Amino acid sequence: MLTTIEARKLHDAAEGGAGCWNDSVCHSRRSYYRKGRGDRVRRQPQMAEIVVPIPIVSFVVLHTYVEKPRQPNDEVIIHAMCAELWRGDKPIALTQPQHVFGLPPRMVKEYARQLLDALYQQYGNEKRSGFERYAREEQHSISQCPIRPCSYHADHLRSSVLEGSR
Repeated sequence: MLTTIEARKLHDAAEGGAGCWNDSVCHSRRSYYRKGRGDRVRRQPQMAEIVVPIPIVSFVVLHTYVEKPRQPNDEVIIHAMCAELWRGDKPIALTQPQHVFGLPPRMVKEYARQLLDALYQQYGNEKRSGFERYAREEQHSISQCPIRPCSYHADHLRSSVLEGSR
């Protein structure tokens, strides 16, 4: 922040400045901006924060890779899927992503159920809570499909074309 002398040189017309300096206003504004806000914040009484611990709960997130975002009751082809187990705010396990395009909807739903069951078998500890259904579905663009080779990315086609041209 400029000193008062520097500010006057910059803004007072008598000292070659812009001509906007006003003694009755500028001095108090400068003082307010320099210390006013901090004093007001410090004067407010601090409220005590009480931390209420949240019980640690397991939940499963379904990750789907689709061509366009899916709305409820939409018939959208799911390209690939995997499931992720969380305990509290930490990820615990992730199933291997698998291509499911080409499967009928009934088989895709069955595979999603199998993902839940696999995570329950491995991490359930006899407690079914959190493994009955997916907590939410995270939709990703088909371009983010992590599986290789992938028909969408067609890297395998590019390499075979290069080998064929040799």
